[in-house]
Amino acid sequence: MLIFFKDLYYSFPVQLLLLSFKRHQFLLFFWIFLFAIVVGKFGAGIGTHSVLLDPEYLGNVGYLSFAVVGIGFGAMFITWNVVMYILNSHRFPFMASLQYPLGMFILNNAIIPLVFFISYFATVIHFRVKYEYQGFWQIFFELLGFFAGFVLMLLLTAVYFNFTNKNTGSIIEENKERLWKKKSMRKVRFNETLEPEQFNRVDFYITNKFNIRHTRTVEHYDPKLHQLVFRRHHWNAFIAFVFSMVILVCMGFFLENPFFQFPIAATGFLFVSLLMSMFGMFLYWTGGWGSMAIIIFLLFANYLTKFDVFGFQSRAYGLNYSTKATYNLETFREISSDSAIANDKAYFLPILENWLHKNTDPRHPFKKPKMYFVNVSGGGLRAAMYSMVMLQQCDSMAKGNLFDKTFLISGASGGMFATTYLRELFLQKKNGFPINLSNQQYTENVSKDVLNPIALSILSNDVLIPFHRFSLADKQYSVDRGYVFEKFYCSNTGFPFEKTIADYRSDEYSAKIPLLIYHTTIMNDSRRYYISPQPVSFLMRPHGKKALDNKMEIDAIDFCQFFKRQASDSLLVTSAMRMNSTFPFFFPNSVLPSEPSTFVMDGGALDNFGIETTLRFLNTFSDWIDKNTSGVVILQIRDSQKFEEPEASEQKTVFARITDPLGTVYTNMENMQDFLTDYRLDEMSEELRGKLQFVLFEYTSEKKDEKAAMSLHLTTLDKSDILKSVKRPNNVQSFNKLKALLEE
Repeated sequence: MLIFFKDLYYSFPVQLLLLSFKRHQFLLFFWIFLFAIVVGKFGAGIGTHSVLLDPEYLGNVGYLSFAVVGIGFGAMFITWNVVMYILNSHRFPFMASLQYPLGMFILNNAIIPLVFFISYFATVIHFRVKYEYQGFWQIFFELLGFFAGFVLMLLLTAVYFNFTNKNTGSIIEENKERLWKKKSMRKVRFNETLEPEQFNRVDFYITNKFNIRHTRTVEHYDPKLHQLVFRRHHWNAFIAFVFSMVILVCMGFFLENPFFQFPIAATGFLFVSLLMSMFGMFLYWTGGWGSMAIIIFLLFANYLTKFDVFGFQSRAYGLNYSTKATYNLETFREISSDSAIANDKAYFLPILENWLHKNTDPRHPFKKPKMYFVNVSGGGLRAAMYSMVMLQQCDSMAKGNLFDKTFLISGASGGMFATTYLRELFLQKKNGFPINLSNQQYTENVSKDVLNPIALSILSNDVLIPFHRFSLADKQYSVDRGYVFEKFYCSNTGFPFEKTIADYRSDEYSAKIPLLIYHTTIMNDSRRYYISPQPVSFLMRPHGKKALDNKMEIDAIDFCQFFKRQASDSLLVTSAMRMNSTFPFFFPNSVLPSEPSTFVMDGGALDNFGIETTLRFLNTFSDWIDKNTSGVVILQIRDSQKFEEPEASEQKTVFARITDPLGTVYTNMENMQDFLTDYRLDEMSEELRGKLQFVLFEYTSEKKDEKAAMSLHLTTLDKSDILKSVKRPNNVQSFNKLKALLEE
């Protein structure tokens, strides 16, 4: 038994496995990371778990999409092995005498990839059965596609290295004439300064016929020959890496071509391949200083991204960046002065009167209408689809008049994907187009995958120098994943890409359509920008009769007034929506033309439900509303449950106790917002003399593990569960309440 384990220990596969853990943690990390995503629950909350198991390509999930993923996995598998070969081939001189040294290395170094391969297949089968309701043959052909793509990459690699790599015998044959003439091997190029390292003992290896064979001695060969063999192999591998990089860069020219929008799983594998190649080259060129070199490179690359000349800073399309707005308290006070607020309030009175005129029944001129406000939550495509479904149901219940009754729409992130789209459809309907707002195709459009093009942009453009540009009017902007998202949002929904926020000004002013106000979080100081074509300085600070102006902070900025000289009216609607929904990592944090520069992130960080915008507006015009309406109805549509039982406390580790303070703030962010706004709602109800009604629609799931992930990709089960939520008891009760309010 001891002899067996000793032989096993000195086998080539085991030696390579041990070498991975001993010397190459940077490379091994990528396998562990992917394994945690695919097999574990890591990433399930943002959908990365599902997109690796539900790859979509050209609008479909099937044999072809899995084949593309297989090609991506094959690229990562080959990259892992080639990098390991470059770093470690000199430790195993017996390989130089093999007919296919790289092939034998790949075969014997397949333990870690094989474990991942088996785990991935098992997880895909489980996922496809449970979440996509698929049968045996459908899953079989999908996995067959994955395997076919993987084998294709192996064959292409084998063909390339078969024609370029040579073993020791081939090298001797090529240099036979030199050897017969007793010419020095110094004429053959090799690295003479390479310091000798201790060889790893290997007694057995697996052949290409899956036989176990003893290694043979190569002591009769000149060691310099071995160096020359491996150097040639390294050079051939380097050429392959450069060729792969060129392909990735070229893909950046076709970001808008659906053919190149590979499934995010394939893009993820290619991205990992790129990182492995880069780290492998650093480890190879710097020797024992590899880890330090990688860290220095990452710090240096991070430093370079601060310079806008490289195009790493994402911009809001439509704005003029040649001038800068002064970002300081003096400017804030100027645009939110008492006179500015008074002017903006006076400006809004005709809008309110136009809304009132539209909603006054000529048969009952003395009957006051109810004023509706719509608030939607963030939450990726989950929130987008849920908001669309619920608003369509509410509009049907209102006999197609919900948006006529609604004065203001606000919210965050995914929910605003739906309201931006639905308001544009409503405007087209008003302009005479045959639009049925209840059409289920609109729900399907807003829930279409946008991860694939974003992932492609990250891989082929954003992580490299984003040198691609596009023109808008007379301005030039860098192409990045923000631009890609906006283009594909428009492609999926038919929304006009070049439409600006100012294009809605007159229709909002005449109350033809509801106002829609976006908000973003300013990363510099946690203020917020309010984005609206109408002047809204009254949202910037408290200004009521009892407000202590000299003691109250200005915590918000009227975007259009602040950036008036930077062509704020020309801001694209899609850019305003994107800044309002800057999903971490997937969307870039846009920089705005101010001095100092301001960076924005998801508006949901401060107000994930848009309720703060509504409350500030109600507080400003409470007297007019109380006088001219029969009350206010706030429809809040959120992709999470508001009232949940508190979680049970557990015994915590030391590490958990250290990280809990930060984790608690993040995980309870929505709860904290709810606690504060509930008090504000109660105060507003007092202000409106009890004429405030609050109707809550919540996305809930019967089973916690079947709830749709907060992602930019939805599975069949996700979409099915969102549609089912319409008929769940909590929402049925809310629909009944809304119906009663509509009938009053």
